[in-house]
Amino acid sequence: MWSTFIVTLKANLRDKSALFWLIVFPIALSTMFNGVFGNLDQAMSITPVSVAVVEDTNWTNAVGADTLITAMSGKTSDSGKTQDGSGTNAGMNVMDIDPGVTLLDVTKVDSTSQARELLSQGKTDGYLKADDDGRIALTLSDDTVTVANNGTQEAGLDVSLSALDNVLDQYNRTSATVKSVLKDNPTAPATRTFWNGINASMNATKEVTLTNFKPSVMARYYYALMGMACLVAMSYMIHTVTTAQANLSALGIRRTVAPLGRTKQLVAGFLAGWLCSCACLLVALAYIRYVCGIEVGGREPAAVLAVIVASFMTCAFGTMIGAIPKLTTGVKQGMATAIACSLSLFSGLYGGFAMELSDLISRKAPLLAIINPAQQVTDLFYSLMYYDSYQPFIRTCAILFAMSAVFLTAGVIMLRRQRYEHL
Repeated sequence: MWSTFIVTLKANLRDKSALFWLIVFPIALSTMFNGVFGNLDQAMSITPVSVAVVEDTNWTNAVGADTLITAMSGKTSDSGKTQDGSGTNAGMNVMDIDPGVTLLDVTKVDSTSQARELLSQGKTDGYLKADDDGRIALTLSDDTVTVANNGTQEAGLDVSLSALDNVLDQYNRTSATVKSVLKDNPTAPATRTFWNGINASMNATKEVTLTNFKPSVMARYYYALMGMACLVAMSYMIHTVTTAQANLSALGIRRTVAPLGRTKQLVAGFLAGWLCSCACLLVALAYIRYVCGIEVGGREPAAVLAVIVASFMTCAFGTMIGAIPKLTTGVKQGMATAIACSLSLFSGLYGGFAMELSDLISRKAPLLAIINPAQQVTDLFYSLMYYDSYQPFIRTCAILFAMSAVFLTAGVIMLRRQRYEHL
């Protein structure tokens, strides 16, 4: 049995076609994903916008302007509070901005002409200036507007400009409201209710984490790729089983009359195929994780376990297909490839439409998603990233083991019924 295991292992490692589909193909496709969609995550991130701040008389008179700019620069000021025109501490935060977020890269100048000079030299993207009423306006260069509208030249610039515009608009509206109230009721700032009302009127979006790990936009495509590569690994067991069938090859005839029983031959072949598929898929997983930078929620050991479970399932699936009587090895290998490609469509591998179709099936027909091996392998890695608990991961492992039991049972039944009148 040990000799059979070693021989089968060597034969699997010499199978160039299987090695291509299990190692080269996932690496090549994941490299393409990384090259085409590598900046997709950064496209929705905030990057600092280089601006000049005109610190003239109007800017000095604009209440809270310096505090606002300091906050958007990712720095902390001595006081996050402003004062009203009479010098009384107003007790109001100008903006509720996370100091860890750097929205601006500020260069301070004394006049508008200096700001325009920096803008023309390309040293800044724009400049900030306060008018006579204390309203802050942002002026951008033509090149900055072009780049922001393009969206592909500098990832995140359009998002940063949108956030900056929203902050400035909120500041201007709040400042105008405060001045209007002070004009009608100069004693209003003396009450806490006034400032609480001002703070409550500020619209802000706060980022919270609902998942175990900050997910990557493209992660699901890589997971679906692992699902397809896993199913392609059926070829190992298909070859092992068909070479043990006397009616399909001369090698099968010799193995049938060999002293070692067919059960031990198949067990040794199963273990060899399982080991090879695990090794190949781990290489692909390592490339996706450490070269492409696709995280698995900081649960790398569990991801290795996921590969082991998925490989066991695909070997069981290959055993069932390989046990189908009368079909040649080529036909069975073609069936395995067709099954892998077809099921990968419903796991979301082939683009946005396929991903939407996968989500639709999961919502409307969850049973179809459960019986799809490619979807379940995808969900193995998906659950590691998106869920705090290991329960979804364990549930998916249980589903794959149940599939394996069904596949192995069907394969064993077909193999036990095969008899040969003569060799």
